[in-house]
Amino acid sequence: MIYSPVIKEYASYTLFPNGFNLFIYDNKNTNKYIYLSADWVKSINKIFYHIKGDIKIMNPKGFFLKTEEIFWDRKDKRIFNKKYTKITFHSDKKDKIILYATNGIEATEDLKEIRLKNISGTLPVK
Repeated sequence: MIYSPVIKEYASYTLFPNGFNLFIYDNKNTNKYIYLSADWVKSINKIFYHIKGDIKIMNPKGFFLKTEEIFWDRKDKRIFNKKYTKITFHSDKKDKIILYATNGIEATEDLKEIRLKNISGTLPVK
């Protein structure tokens, strides 16, 4: 489900110049969803997305991703960038993990698999 104040349709792409809020619901459980918000989005044939500006992605497992630019390939179900990206994870034990990827990420669109490039972070130690 997409919420956007302005949607501009063209022959080969769709533009969301004022951004959007996107909810991708789990087919088996509508209480579980992935949330994505951004300031600007260009969709090419609803398969490839170029997303920019104050991007936030959250999944039902507790991962929260924040960055300024990302590319989303819906055919391959992957997201990637070469920008500074911050990922925060809150576990069931209330531990908070914060990771910083200074050279970008590659991940599945549901954030179940994440590859960080040039990372640093804060991990709980017991």
